Amino acid sequence: MGGSPLLDKVALGDHVCWTVDDDATRIEAIAGFVRAGLSARHRVLYCGDEPEAVLRGLDRHGVGTRTALGEGLLRAVTAEAGYLTGGVFDPEVTLAGWRGEIDRARAAGCPGMRVVADMTWASRRAPGAERLPWYEAQVNALFLDGYVAGVCAYDRRRFDPLALRRLSWAHPGAADTRIPFEPRSSLRARRTRDPHGVRLAGEVDLSNRDALRVVIEHLFDEAPVATVEVSELTFADTAAARILVAAAARGPLRLVGVSPALRRLLDFHGADDVAGLTVLPC
Repeated sequence: MGGSPLLDKVALGDHVCWTVDDDATRIEAIAGFVRAGLSARHRVLYCGDEPEAVLRGLDRHGVGTRTALGEGLLRAVTAEAGYLTGGVFDPEVTLAGWRGEIDRARAAGCPGMRVVADMTWASRRAPGAERLPWYEAQVNALFLDGYVAGVCAYDRRRFDPLALRRLSWAHPGAADTRIPFEPRSSLRARRTRDPHGVRLAGEVDLSNRDALRVVIEHLFDEAPVATVEVSELTFADTAAARILVAAAARGPLRLVGVSPALRRLLDFHGADDVAGLTVLPC
């Protein structure tokens, strides 16, 4: 069976804020996302309200849930199990939990992992939910290896529009009930090993600069020197340039593949005066 194309272009390494307000569209798009993951032998995890109802919906859309559950490729758990240990949202505990899930999927030999997170629990004002924007930004570091694809589903009917906008800014990419995820207008960040650093592609602006900030903040977690490859960035605003310049305060940083437009923004923010920052053109 086919499905809604809203999430068809979500790939391993993508972290997407999906604002949805139609239940039928929601389960149809989730089914397509799950089906693609199972076809690739990815481990797929749904975390949110009514997991049993979601499994039934997947079955209606032709996803073989019984087989996938039996093989350990599919799990569906409640929001309480994934986010609300003891009824409280603790971002650090949740991040550690996702690291454990990733490690277990790798140990099982799965080539990738897909997560659908129904974030409705956060609209119920659970203790600690005020830290959700910080968490959504920090979790981007777990996507840099290109092993996990994550879709965070936010029901527009349950969240304040301003709060929802702030949460969206913490994601590199976004989708809507009527607007599919489009990689070319999103930020894609992938870790590089030689040289150590990250490769950026797509667009950076107000809609995802919080995600960029965290990605850059984690550059020096594993090595004292970092390289950021930016030749595949098609757009970067002045705030993105400021984030890149400021990163050099953490250690020696090389920006490689800088376009003339980005170079002008970097110069505006004093790149030439920052010790340890090297800017190399395309």
